[in-house]
Amino acid sequence: MIKKILLGLTTLSCVSFASQDTNLYLKAGADIWQKFDVVTPADTESINRKKADKMGYELTVEATREIYPNFELGAGISYQDHGSTKSLFDKEFDIKLDMPKFSSVPIYLVTKYNIPTNSNFKPYLKADLGYSFNHKSGDFKAHDYEFNNSEKMKSDIKNGIYFGIGAGAEYHNFVVDLMYKVNKAKFEYNSTPYTKTKDDFDYSRVTLSLGYKFNY
Repeated sequence: MIKKILLGLTTLSCVSFASQDTNLYLKAGADIWQKFDVVTPADTESINRKKADKMGYELTVEATREIYPNFELGAGISYQDHGSTKSLFDKEFDIKLDMPKFSSVPIYLVTKYNIPTNSNFKPYLKADLGYSFNHKSGDFKAHDYEFNNSEKMKSDIKNGIYFGIGAGAEYHNFVVDLMYKVNKAKFEYNSTPYTKTKDDFDYSRVTLSLGYKFNY
């Protein structure tokens, strides 16, 4: 994970120093609405809830350059913690299933259109598109309350596409934006001792971010 962050920061540094009139954005965001894809093995019940158990957050660096009046193009990298999905409790069998958490480091292209105004308040539209490096933390576990034991099952979370779209505003180099974002992911696990199953485990949310723009 650290190597991916360093790779992304190196890429952004090259973009910044290779051109003049570069805008560097530093932002922090919180997920004000969020959901996970429900993993449902064939012919069985779901093994997780779509609701999140904890709020996600992110720390972001973006570098852009105005390539046409009011239109910026650049690159970004973000560390995104997705919280965790709510555990599923099976009342019939008295078993609780815990999904592992995952975080992402997407490296992506940034497009930004600044809506012309005659004031210091500058609204804009923004879109991101890139690749999400996903990192699993924790285990896929089943807790059997009847026999008072727990079992860990082998699992992994695969990388996928990242995209986001939204709008925001800038005021004296302070920025705020609201974006709908998705990190595509696949949850791979052993459904039987000899069978691997892979299912969508995308993370979708609405993120509110605050930040500051530096001009070079």
